[in-house]
Amino acid sequence: MTKSRGVLIVLVIAAALWAISLTSWQAGVAADTLGPSGVANVTDDSGSQASPIATSCVAIIAVTGLLSAMLGKIGRFIVLGLAGIAAVGYGVTALQSVSAPGATSWPIVALFAAAIALVIIAYVAFASARWTSTNRYARSAEADGDEFDSAATWDALSRGDDLDGGAQSESDDGADPVESEADGPERQETDPDEKSK
Repeated sequence: MTKSRGVLIVLVIAAALWAISLTSWQAGVAADTLGPSGVANVTDDSGSQASPIATSCVAIIAVTGLLSAMLGKIGRFIVLGLAGIAAVGYGVTALQSVSAPGATSWPIVALFAAAIALVIIAYVAFASARWTSTNRYARSAEADGDEFDSAATWDALSRGDDLDGGAQSESDDGADPVESEADGPERQETDPDEKSK
């Protein structure tokens, strides 16, 4: 499984769970009874039956799916583990709604969807160990063949690599060119003891 397919699968799972959470889980009951007690209802739409906990779990699954594309192997296991915990939270919310008065069949569908989501997220987490990470600084300055790759050369210079292949900075006689120019005829120093003689 590639990285893009894994992220896409997690996002499709989040979209499916979100669509299920928008359905009416209870018939004839006000929307604020689906959420936790003590949480204020911020909408006046009584037709909205979305549970705030289920919606939060779906958001966590979607965000962790996107984060899994940006992190390394250990980071992917951690964030996809959080996505699995969010799927369990979604399932617990659905399970509580099944036993609530006036429950429809949608909480049962949500419970099965949460179980399927948990299994698929676990599969993506274990399959993500084979995802390759790209590092643009890892390539060499030489391109394939005799081509000149300016981006690779610039990256090599940034790393401090010698691109001349070990060219000598000394002149042919072995002396340092900077020192030989500075020791010209106008810079001859005399010994102070010789002046006094």
